[in-house]
Amino acid sequence: MPVYVLGGDGTEQPIFGPHDALRYLRDCSTRGATGNYELAIDACERCMNREIDRALARAVFVVAYTDHAMLRM
Repeated sequence: MPVYVLGGDGTEQPIFGPHDALRYLRDCSTRGATGNYELAIDACERCMNREIDRALARAVFVVAYTDHAMLRM
């Protein structure tokens, strides 16, 4: 099941896995990025290398996205 994030134009964008999540994290603005942002990048990369579980990478991404979304408000 995908995670949905808001794109720059305000539309929902599905994130289907660590590849999409990593692309989103690298493309989004890092202004005001927290340590969770760096953790999410690391988690996605490690998941793609099969070093950690997808569920853990997903959870770390959701936390980083939530922090990022709160900063944009």
